[in-house]
Amino acid sequence: MQLETHNKSLIRDFYRRAVNQGDIAFAEQLIADDYIQHSNAMKPGKAGIIEALTFMKQMPKPASASTPYFRLIAESDFVVTNLSFDWEGRQKVVVDLFRFDNGKVAEHWDAVQDQPETSLNGHAMMDGPLPIVDADLTVTNKKITIEFFQQIFIGRQLDALPQFVATDLVQHQPEIANGINGLQAFLSQNASAISRSVVHRIIAEGDFVVIQFEGTVAQKATMFYDIFRLRQGLIVEHWSVNQLIH
Repeated sequence: MQLETHNKSLIRDFYRRAVNQGDIAFAEQLIADDYIQHSNAMKPGKAGIIEALTFMKQMPKPASASTPYFRLIAESDFVVTNLSFDWEGRQKVVVDLFRFDNGKVAEHWDAVQDQPETSLNGHAMMDGPLPIVDADLTVTNKKITIEFFQQIFIGRQLDALPQFVATDLVQHQPEIANGINGLQAFLSQNASAISRSVVHRIIAEGDFVVIQFEGTVAQKATMFYDIFRLRQGLIVEHWSVNQLIH
């Protein structure tokens, strides 16, 4: 875990120094020259992210700012951040995915959504436990989540849900009610509206597993980031953030 710990430390410093404090020199050092940008909100390449950070540095700071929600999950060369913060009066929910190469950030993807005013489950889209536990179960939890995804999300074998999901599943996707029954109802009702086709990456650390995959919502190409927390071999909590692909 030494590599993952080091990469998480760099990403934590990136948000603290480059994003919050406007340390452009630190960003110049951390971002690879051949950096690949996948975010719809930024211009291509290293120049694009430096331009965005420079613009943010010039924006007026709020008189009082709440502490953002911030979780880090890492495996190998990848670091995933789960964020929630106030932006101009709206609560933003963000998943950032960074790929490292030779100690520098070489590639970035993201998904950004607004926290809706109502939810079927009563939970925020992005909150919950922050510490990563059960480091020795990373491989096992990753395998369980892959099997769950293939059988339930891809194969629609909903009768297999109890093999993977806790009865009292804590749900954070606003359109889904809590519990295994809420997930089953959502998957049954939205079988034709939402498709999940190509899995791009699966990043696991301890009790957390993140799946980045491509699909469609109402026939519009979408990138999904589903985050699962496992305990004793079952999925006990679920978050999901998605972004239209332009």
